[in-house]
Amino acid sequence: MIETAFVAPVFLLLIFGIFEFGFLLRNSLTLANATGDAARAASVHGDAANADFQIIRALEHSLEPVGLDALDFVVVYRANGPDDSVPPSCLTAPQGPAGTTLCNRYTAADFFLPYLDPVTSLETDNWRCVSTTLSVDRYWCPTDRESAVSAPPDYIGVYVQLNHDYLTGFIGDSRTLRSDRIVRIEPERDS
Repeated sequence: MIETAFVAPVFLLLIFGIFEFGFLLRNSLTLANATGDAARAASVHGDAANADFQIIRALEHSLEPVGLDALDFVVVYRANGPDDSVPPSCLTAPQGPAGTTLCNRYTAADFFLPYLDPVTSLETDNWRCVSTTLSVDRYWCPTDRESAVSAPPDYIGVYVQLNHDYLTGFIGDSRTLRSDRIVRIEPERDS
């Protein structure tokens, strides 16, 4: 009985630690894959009017195992090169064209904004930079991105931050996970 009292807490701590780090690793890998998928969507959709909407859809699909309730925010930003990082100002709020950096910052609520009106099937003002007050992608409008071969194309970054809640609380309450990926927009031939 005494031996069990000494061994049981260590054994339980080991078992719970394996569970906690297993789930943490799963969420970390899911986040890295989701960010990569969103960056590929950003590269392919480039300067299309609905590019950020497509980026959000790719991210939503890839984050399904974790769930959007764990998502803190997403930043789609203009990068200066493949080794750049997300501008610190974009981590707190998006900056408009007058700012020194261009980025769109999205929260989980933005994932539910429709692109098409369900009644009329017409495009809404939520996306496509059609309104300076309603469009969530207005700070770095996708149609302002450079995709011409001769330009050259812009680098686009996708930064995702989510919160991982521990199950048992032995290690702590939660941990913030971050992932950042930069790609070049797929070049298009000049017309």
